[in-house]
Amino acid sequence: MKILMAQLRFDARRLIIRNAAFQFFALVMPAAFYLLFTKVMVTGGTTAQIALFNRSYMGSMIVYSGTISTLFSIAQILMHDRERGLLRWLRLTPHGVVPYYRSIGMMSLGMNALTVVILGALAVVVNHVDLTVFQWLGILGIALIGQLPTLLMGVGLSFLNRAETLSVASNLITFPMAIISGLWWPISLLPSWLQVIGKRLPTYYVNDLLVNWGTHGTLKLIDLLGIGLWVCGLLVIVSWVIQRVLKRGNGVVDAS
Repeated sequence: MKILMAQLRFDARRLIIRNAAFQFFALVMPAAFYLLFTKVMVTGGTTAQIALFNRSYMGSMIVYSGTISTLFSIAQILMHDRERGLLRWLRLTPHGVVPYYRSIGMMSLGMNALTVVILGALAVVVNHVDLTVFQWLGILGIALIGQLPTLLMGVGLSFLNRAETLSVASNLITFPMAIISGLWWPISLLPSWLQVIGKRLPTYYVNDLLVNWGTHGTLKLIDLLGIGLWVCGLLVIVSWVIQRVLKRGNGVVDAS
């Protein structure tokens, strides 16, 4: 526990407190999008429809925040640490890399929890969204569990050989996935064939859970199963990638 706490303090200083880009993409950008779409670009609709949109779009931006945080920031951090030889050095210590990966994962989930607080505060103060304490706790839990698939994606992407390749891959995955899964606008506006794809993405499952929980206080079993399948599948893929990299590097995860 002491080792993990020391690693958490170390990572918090270098990844959050001293990393303005991490804070911007994970916190500021989703909050700005939420205000833009709910206060500036929203037109027409009844009071009830606008209230529903304000509540639903909060969930969408929570998911979007977690997605860009893991596929951009976390993936880049993991690659950067590997290139600097941090993982090689940690493997020589008695505790290995396990506390490091746990710390990075907890940092990512912690930032997502902070996003829930910030977007929730904006929704309440600016748009007068009214939810019970139980609903807020449920939203927090869904957001944290729902981030696991994209967190695993970020870990997998971090094993790409070049930073330029990682940047391209992150862009090609993040923004199309956000659009197709209905995070930026209703998925019903997309062509029917594209909706079929979008409704199988992990971001859609998480967003659908947040919307249903925030509006009706219910959860869909299909969404929970979808997230579970994505987590299991990505765990297999990431484990396979790590084993291949270790085998190629004679037991050392290297950037080459």
